[in-house]
Formats: sequence, C-alpha cells, structure tokens
Amino acid sequence: MRKACGALLYHSHRGVGNLRAVNARRQYCCLVLWILGLLGAVVNTSTVLRAQDTYRDSLELAGERSRVLQLTELRSVEIVGCQQTVPEDLRTIIASRESDYSLGRKLTVFFEQALRRNPAAPQVILRRLTSIRKSYDEERVFFELAVAQDDSVTLLNYLVQNGFHNAQVDFGYGYNPETKLFTLRFLINEGHRAKIDTLVIRGLDTVDPEVRRLALESVTIRKGSPFSESLIEENARAVVRELQNNGYYKAKHERPLVGISRDGEHDTVVVVVVPGRRVRVESVDFIENTDGHPAVTQSTRQRQLDFAAGQWYSKELIEQSRANLMGLGTFEIVLIDTIAHDSSYRGSDSSVRLRVFTRNSKPYDVGVSVGPYQTAIDNFLNLGIAATAQYRNAFGGAQVASISMQYTLQDISRFAQGQQLEREFNSSFILAWPNLGRLFSQRVGLTTSTFYSNRQLITPFRLEAFGVSAQAPIAFYSHTFFNAIDLNVGIDRQIPINFDFAINSAYDEAETAEDTALVRSTYNQFLVLTNYLTQSKSFFTGLTAGFTLRGDHRDNQLNPSAGTFSSFSLEWGWGAGKYIRGQAFISSAVPVGNRLIAAGKVKLGHIELLDFVRGDSIRNNTYVPLDRQFFAGGPASIRSYPSRRLHDPKSGVIGNVDPDESIILSNVVGSGSLIELGFELRYTLPRPRGVDELWAGIIERSGFTLFTDIGNAFNRFTTELYGSVTPRDLLSGSVVAMGLGYRFETPVGPFRVDYATSVYDPLRSEGRWITDRSGVMLSGNWQLSIGIGHAF
Repeated sequence: MRKACGALLYHSHRGVGNLRAVNARRQYCCLVLWILGLLGAVVNTSTVLRAQDTYRDSLELAGERSRVLQLTELRSVEIVGCQQTVPEDLRTIIASRESDYSLGRKLTVFFEQALRRNPAAPQVILRRLTSIRKSYDEERVFFELAVAQDDSVTLLNYLVQNGFHNAQVDFGYGYNPETKLFTLRFLINEGHRAKIDTLVIRGLDTVDPEVRRLALESVTIRKGSPFSESLIEENARAVVRELQNNGYYKAKHERPLVGISRDGEHDTVVVVVVPGRRVRVESVDFIENTDGHPAVTQSTRQRQLDFAAGQWYSKELIEQSRANLMGLGTFEIVLIDTIAHDSSYRGSDSSVRLRVFTRNSKPYDVGVSVGPYQTAIDNFLNLGIAATAQYRNAFGGAQVASISMQYTLQDISRFAQGQQLEREFNSSFILAWPNLGRLFSQRVGLTTSTFYSNRQLITPFRLEAFGVSAQAPIAFYSHTFFNAIDLNVGIDRQIPINFDFAINSAYDEAETAEDTALVRSTYNQFLVLTNYLTQSKSFFTGLTAGFTLRGDHRDNQLNPSAGTFSSFSLEWGWGAGKYIRGQAFISSAVPVGNRLIAAGKVKLGHIELLDFVRGDSIRNNTYVPLDRQFFAGGPASIRSYPSRRLHDPKSGVIGNVDPDESIILSNVVGSGSLIELGFELRYTLPRPRGVDELWAGIIERSGFTLFTDIGNAFNRFTTELYGSVTPRDLLSGSVVAMGLGYRFETPVGPFRVDYATSVYDPLRSEGRWITDRSGVMLSGNWQLSIGIGHAF
C-alpha cells in the first residue's frame, strides 16, 4: 500500500510485507523532475524521488559525486506517530542516519557562500574554500532505499515483539518544504497492544516441590501484563536461574511459544523448561598457578567460597565465590568449573566435582600521585601529593600492608572564597585482613591503621595527632535496605601546638571582664584538651567506638541516575571529651525526563556531651575532636556560604568578635547539631550533531544543575552557646539557598562549579528575604564553590 502525505510518498509495511513496485509512469515523472533540477529549476514539494527503481537507476547513472546525489542527500530522519513508544528509543535500532556536518564544514560553507555573493571576491580564495568543502564530503550521507526498507522491517519487528501485533510502518523520502531538508520519515501506527491472557510453564513436574515453588514465585508476569518478548525471556531466565541455584546445574529453557488471538490483542505464552538432573557438590579441588609469586594458603582461598561439598550445586554461589576470590586482589585469573568424569570414576550421577583455579598476580605496587581527590566524610575537594607502597599477600593469607605519606591542601574551594587554606601532612601504616571468619553467617574482615597527622588550622595554630584504629566491615545481603556495617574502634592523642600564643593574643585584646569570659568560653574545648594533657597520666586523649550502617542501591556510585544511598552512624567517645555522636544521611536520585534527573538528600546530626551542664562551672567540658564536630557551608553543604562559615544566629554565632577573628573561629570551633536538606535537578546535554568530535564529546559530558539547599549548624561548642538551641530555632535559623551549577563528567565523578545565593538568610540583620535586598545580582550576594562528585 502507498499513500501520499504532503511531499513524501509513503511505503507501507504490515507484518513482514514487501514494498510494491512503482509503475513506469512514476519513473518517467521522476526522471523529468531530475532533469529540471539539473537545469536549475526551483525545487518544490513535487521534486521527490519516489520509486525504488528510480533511486537505483539515478545512482548508477550519476557517478560518485553528481548533482543527483546532492539532491538525494539524507539531511533528516524523523519517526512520527508514536503513541505508546518513544521515538528516541526507536532511532537507536535503525541504521539510517542523516548527514552530520562538523563545525569546520559549516564554517567553510558559510564563508564560501558569502564570498560567492561578492563579485569582487578573489577566485583563489573561492577555489581554496571549495577544495576544503569537498574534503568534508565523507561527512555526507545519501539516501539508500534498501537501508530504509530494512529499517522499516526492523521497526515493525520491534513493535511486534512488544505486543503491537497489528502495527503498521510506512516510510517516505523527499523534500520537506518546512525544514528545507531532504527527509526520511517513518510513520508509525502502533494499534492496540496485546496483553498476556495465559502463561504456561511446562517441564517442572519432575522438579523438587520446594524448588518448583521458588521457580514459579520468580515469575513476574501476571494475567493482563502487556506482551513483551524481552519480558517473557527475562521471566524464563528467572525460572532457569532458580533451578540452577538449587542443584539443576544443566537447566535450560526452549524458545517460548506464542499464540496470538485473531484480533491480535490477546496472547497465550508457553515456556518449556528442561531441568535436567539435580546434583550436589561432591568435592572441591584447588589448583594454584603462583606464576613465581608467593602462594596464598589454601585455607584462605577456601574461606572465600560460599559453597561446600555436600551442598546442592548453585550457580549464584559459584559466581559470588569467584567475585570473593578476585576481591582479594592477589589473583589475576579465577576460574570455577566442573570436572569431567573419567573412565575410572565410580561416583554418583547425582553429584559433580568442582575445580577452583587461580593464577597469582604481582603482589606489590609503588606509586606517587598528584592531583585533586574527594574526602569521604565531609566531601571536600582537596589537592595533594601522595606516595604509597603496597604489598598484597603479606603473610600468605592475602593480607594487604601499605605505607603512605601525603601532603594536602584541604578544601581548595576556599581559595575561590578568599579564605586561608588548611594544610596537613599525614602518614599511615595500614594492615588489612580480608577474611578473618564469619559472624552470623556473614564474612568479616579487619583493617588496622596507625597514623600520624600534623594539621595547620590557622597560622600559627596547628593540631598534631597520632593514633591507632581498627575497622571490621561486614557485608549483608544486597537486597536489604542496609547492606553493610562497619564496626570501628580507635585511640588517639591530639596535641594543640601554638595554642598558648592564640589564646594569649585573644586575652590581650580583651578589654573587659566580659570579653575575657567570652575568650575562655570560645576556646574552652582546647583549654580542656590542654589541661587533660598536663594533668592526666594517660598517653592517649581519646577512645572511640561505634558503628556505621550503609545501604547503597545506586546504579552508579560516581554519577547515579537512579537509586538511594543511606548511612547511619553512632559513636561513643571517652577521654579528654565525653560524648555520643549520631549522624543519619540519605540521598536519592530518580529520572524524571529525558536526560533529566531529580535528586534529594536529608542529613541530620547531633553530638550529646556527657560531661557538660549549661551554666555549671564544674561540668563544662565541651571538647570533641575537631574531625567529629559539625560544620555548615561549602560545596557539599549549604552552597550560598563559604566552607564552615555558616552558624545559627542564636546558638552558633559568637558575639563581640571582629570579622577576621570570626573566620578563624569558624575553622576551629564547630557545632554539636546539624540539619541539611537538598534538592537538585540535573540535566545532561545531548550530543550535538554537526559539531567537531572534540567539541561534541565535551558538550555531551557537560550538564547543568538547578539546586536548593536548606539548613544550618546549631549548638556551637562554647560554654555559652552549646545547648541553647530551641525547636523554633531549627526552623527560623535555617538558611534557604538556591543556585545554578555546571557539571563535567570525569572518570572520578563529575567536576562541578556551583553559584548560589541565599533566598532566606537569618544571619542578616536586614534583608533576610532576597526580595528585601538591593543589588541582588551583584557578586557580593553570590557564592562560588567547586568540587568533584555530586554534592550528594
């Protein structure tokens, strides 16, 4: 069937029908129109090459680069008429593509046409531009009827496979007067989508009843589900997978059979499963190829296996065991497969023997790295240089020993904010046991760290630290909300250096007894630490113990488009400071449109001091290690404020200090409570057509973000402010920020630049709401921040 629509003649496909041949009259008309085109006639909606034979004859007669080919250059491909399918998805399955002009060709054509309109244009330049334009001819794509015909069949097959059994696909090619482009247009008529009335699964009669129940429960198709071949195949694989995980190691399914009703809207599906025999694991043999490197003990390799002799064969457990062995980092190759029975085998047909083959990799690495990196806790962008030496399989049990030294400029976004950068030198020795045993049937590892740190907070105030910590990570099941837990314990010694100089300078500037009391209140936590060091007989200043629950269900950890990440931590601290610290965090991302993702976060934290009573001169201990305190503001927090510069106006702002001293105190005196909410719309740019490959790649990896941040830090760690927050302050003291951001995707996560302002700012004495301020668009009302990875 053919039908005309505007300037395009459509060829229709129903089922797997073929295009009808056109008659000689249409061929003759097209030939006349082609001759008129050569004579310079105006191309209108009638100048359409309309027949298969016409296309072929024209191409054969024209040569490689004739004007006929120019007339049939494919400049646009359209898919229209979709009601239940997405044109962008359909475009990915067809071969027809329009000419994709680069920026170089576009500029060349522009200048060539402009010069040709000038009679005085030098012919040498024109000839050169023409030569350059012709060098871009490989970018041109010409219409091929055979390809368009195959594409229409491909589209029809796709529709039929997805339940549109009465679908029709028409296509036409010609000049589109609206776009002034030669266009290939596919017209889709989907019809009604068929539903599955009956699903029959055969072959499970001989299967163990419990396994049969599990296999049938894995089926997600229900009566009335839309027909989809991929969905049927997915369900058939799920049934087979359940069998393979319960002893039927050779289970398979045959090609599903589909019965279609006369009206094409009701389907019956039959899936035939061949379970095979059910087998147990008889024995497990280990073969190791050390390749000249130290051997890994067999007991270590065996502990990585999630299956054992005597158990039913499970494909899932075998795959997980292979992943466990590769996760040790000591093997280059890991293979787990069955061993064929030889003629001397006298075992049972209901069992199989498994072989675990491993080949060792080089156990040591030494490296130096320079560049930015992201901190795990505060999500700051740091710049540093690091040297690391690592040895895997230290004692034959796949233990990892590493030594590292690093010099870091912390939170380099402060440089753009006009703040002094913190500098830190640290070194560490880490020893990790990947698998010590099992707890509640879950594998348990252990990582110990001995570290030294010298941190320059604000010149000349430094904080020196030394300590030992241990962490035991335990993995849960992947389908649970929290799928891992880390148990932590540590002891450390922290020493403030040049603290006397800092506090004495503050005392010297105090003019009244009230100012002196304020200085003592502000620096109280470091006074507590100093007194503890001089009066206590203990070498260490702090003991901590706690746990962190983590749940990661994101589709991509660096740049998620869907899923959630959540964590909940609780820590108990004792020593110079006595406290309990709790923190909860959850972030989520969900696609809401083509290349558009919505993301949100909630972050809550509180530190309860155990040796502090407000107004009590005896129980006034406000010391909490600096890295455990809460700070607000910065690229991973409230982005309308510089890093650590945001505090609640009632329970966080220290009075009677000048701006310079306020900046200093913002970096060394944190808060005990934190509330942060965030929302982002993330849009990624599509790959442009007709642009140079380099620029097209840059644009494709770029995106923009519209975001909102809400929150603040409360209960500043001074004797006057801690514990003074009220429930009303949590609402009235929270900043509401909005802004725009740019994203560029990198291998370590998106590099981002954000520009934000406060819509509501409770720290302002006037103009708290943005509508009450003047000069809103001036740079002084906006804050620039940079980072790697999304803010949440």
